[in-house]
Amino acid sequence: MSSQNATTDILVVGAGLAGLSAARALRSSGREVLVLEKSRGLGGRAATRRWHGWPVDHGAQFFTARTPDFRRQVDRWLAAGVSHEWTRGFHQWTSAGLKAPPDEAHPRYACRDGMATLGRSLAEASAGYIHTETRAVAAERAGACWRVQTLNGPIYEAHGLVVAIPPPQASELLASEATVPEDFCGGLALAPCLAVVARYPRMSLPWQGVQAPGHPVISWIGHDTSKRPAAHPGATVLVLHGSAEFSRQHAAAPEGSFVPDMLVAAAAMTGLALEAPEDFFLQRWRYALATSHSEDRPLIRRLEGPAPLVLAGDAVAGGKIEGAWSSGLAAARALGATTR
Repeated sequence: MSSQNATTDILVVGAGLAGLSAARALRSSGREVLVLEKSRGLGGRAATRRWHGWPVDHGAQFFTARTPDFRRQVDRWLAAGVSHEWTRGFHQWTSAGLKAPPDEAHPRYACRDGMATLGRSLAEASAGYIHTETRAVAAERAGACWRVQTLNGPIYEAHGLVVAIPPPQASELLASEATVPEDFCGGLALAPCLAVVARYPRMSLPWQGVQAPGHPVISWIGHDTSKRPAAHPGATVLVLHGSAEFSRQHAAAPEGSFVPDMLVAAAAMTGLALEAPEDFFLQRWRYALATSHSEDRPLIRRLEGPAPLVLAGDAVAGGKIEGAWSSGLAAARALGATTR
């Protein structure tokens, strides 16, 4: 990234799926866009790690498509080979054991090369408009423009601003701008999630995933290898997500104080010997799960004016991959993008 300042039409802070969706729609409509992303990767929690040379999804596990706009996007991903239908429902944990999904369950989609493929796809082949490892630290209005200061020096100016980062971080970014109400980023909580990725000898399992919304320790067990059997030769990789409360309680604790509890809980839930994996790693997601969901909640928050501001992301839209993507599209439309 150059040390020179930059001016653009629309500035997007955050290259998760919401920010990338917004940028793609705006660029398709002819707008000049720059995207600032604090990390090296794209896609936010739609993340994939290369582990033992294998792709493993350690963040978002799958996605559904229920709205017409997102179904069209998923159709494009399917046609391009970016994603595939993984399963039609997941087993549910109950106190009496695992319950199989209903026959009429709708599709769940995944990516054989990993969920990070979604972000790379939205970024297009030439992503020179995305400035990675560029952390935005303060945003202020300056007449009909936004001025955004970055940690590594450059100042960006834009006529419109899309903030597509977790609400606590968005609140810090906008804290010094007097025209932004204090509650603009409020009421949009995201719970943490402790994710344990564990490797076992290859085994045959009757499920692709187990959802456990009422369990005190585990909220999800994903059979990552079932997405990509050839990519995990001789092994079975499982992804365990801690429940919201368990993750809050142990967010800063040493991994040795709680990972064994997660493995023991997963073993009890499934009836499998999962207590001692061959290897594992831990990912601590500080902002992971939207704590409230509503089908009719607004997809974005916006402030009008000569320099408009839009807050987007899955926390605003109620969680999930579809919510993040749809929120980004709504942000682009709010700034004048004409999209289909």
